[in-house]
Amino acid sequence: MDDSELRAALHEAAPQVRVPADLGSHRARILAEARARRRRGWRIWGASAAASIVLVGAGSVAMAGGGMETPWGWVADNVFSIDQLDGSACFQGFLVKWDGLAEDDPIVREAKSFVSSIDLESLDTTQAEASLREANAQATDGDGDVSPMTLSDAQIKQYALNQLIAEMLWDDLEAHGHKIWPGHEVSLASQTSDCR
Repeated sequence: MDDSELRAALHEAAPQVRVPADLGSHRARILAEARARRRRGWRIWGASAAASIVLVGAGSVAMAGGGMETPWGWVADNVFSIDQLDGSACFQGFLVKWDGLAEDDPIVREAKSFVSSIDLESLDTTQAEASLREANAQATDGDGDVSPMTLSDAQIKQYALNQLIAEMLWDDLEAHGHKIWPGHEVSLASQTSDCR
């Protein structure tokens, strides 16, 4: 019996195990879907989840360390707060994360520099907010029935900022010739205090 016959016999005798398709190519699939969605337009859950990591939490709005320390104890690359009608404020911190890269890798340095340079207060989120409101109005439940989602203006603003900053970041990285692939990637994380 030669190697090919042995391999064939082992293959036939082995139990048939079906590996879920998403295990081996999960990261590559998410990145490819994010790029495709970005080109088609941003939707509330798709682009935010794939292109960026959104962590929602609650906390105080106290800031220290030059305005970049978050209420959760980590230092952000950029921060934004929204004054609410009741006089309180909700807070949003943005952080560039990287996987498989050194902190001084050119793509990491470019991403952190770009995110920290954005004047969040001056960004026009009108179009992104309108898109999100439309998507929320057309949301469906598990049965496919229309089930509109209700979010406050401040929550819509937070989601719109996430989408807009992520889109701007990916465009900036692409314009500077940076490529992202599994093991050589950056992501945008955002954590927010509870907006009403």
